[in-house]
Amino acid sequence: MNRLDENPSLPRYFKRRVRRIWPLYFLAVAVVFLADIYVFHMEVTYYDLILHFAFVSFVFTPFSFQYLFWSLQLEEWMYLAIPILHAVNDKLKFYIATLLIVVTLIYSAFIVSLPYNEFHLLYFMPPFWLGAYGWGIIGYLLKKKGYRSGNIHYIILGLLFVLYVTLNTHNETTYEFFTRFLIYNLALPAFALLILNPPKVLSRVTVFLGEVSYGVYLWTLLFQELFGVSGILYGVLTAIATEFPLRRGEIRKRMMKV
Repeated sequence: MNRLDENPSLPRYFKRRVRRIWPLYFLAVAVVFLADIYVFHMEVTYYDLILHFAFVSFVFTPFSFQYLFWSLQLEEWMYLAIPILHAVNDKLKFYIATLLIVVTLIYSAFIVSLPYNEFHLLYFMPPFWLGAYGWGIIGYLLKKKGYRSGNIHYIILGLLFVLYVTLNTHNETTYEFFTRFLIYNLALPAFALLILNPPKVLSRVTVFLGEVSYGVYLWTLLFQELFGVSGILYGVLTAIATEFPLRRGEIRKRMMKV
C-alpha cells in the first residue's frame, strides 16, 4: 500500500510484481519438479505442476513435491487483494485488519490442540497467516498518522526469542501452544512496530541481500536436500545467478540510490 501511495497506477503495480516474481518462481518450480522425479524419484504428477503454476497447490495439495512454494502462492493472491484494501477508507481498513487478526487468533488457538498430523496440515492454510497482513495494515495506518514506535519492538522480539530458546517441554501440545500460538501472535505486532521504526543503518550489502532474498528463499531448500548444509551456499549463489540477469536494471537503480 505504501507503493500504491507513491504511484497509484495499477498496471505499474502488477507489472513490477510479475517481473519480480513470476520468471524466477516458474523456473524454480520446474527445476524442483524435475529434481523430485529424476533425483528423489518421488511420485509427483503434471497435475501437481499445473496447480503450482496456477498458484493454488497450497490449498489443494499443500505438500506436493515442494511445500516451500505455498507461502509464495498465498502472497500472489494477497497482491490481488491489496489494491482493493488500498481503495477503501482508513476506518474500513482498520476493521478489515482487526477481522484478519481475530481470524488468526481463533484459528491458531484451535489447531494447536489437534493431533500433530492434522495440525501440520491446517498450519499451512491461509487462516493461520492472515493476521500477519492484519498487523501490516495497522502498521501502514499508524505510519500514515506519523506514529513513532520507539524501540519497544526490539524488547518484545528479544523476550520472545529468549522464551523460544529456553522453552523446554516434551509435551507436544504445550510446545505448539507457546511457539505456534503465543510467540507467533505476539511477534506479529512487534514486526508491525518494526515497520514504523526500521533500523537506521542501511548499506549496499543490506540492499543487495534484500534484492536476492526471494531467490535465496526459492533455491536454498532444494540445494540443502541435494547437498546437505553446503547446499545453503549453493542456494545463495544460484539466487544471485538467477536474480540479477532477470532484474539487472532494477537492482542497479536501487543500489545506486543507497
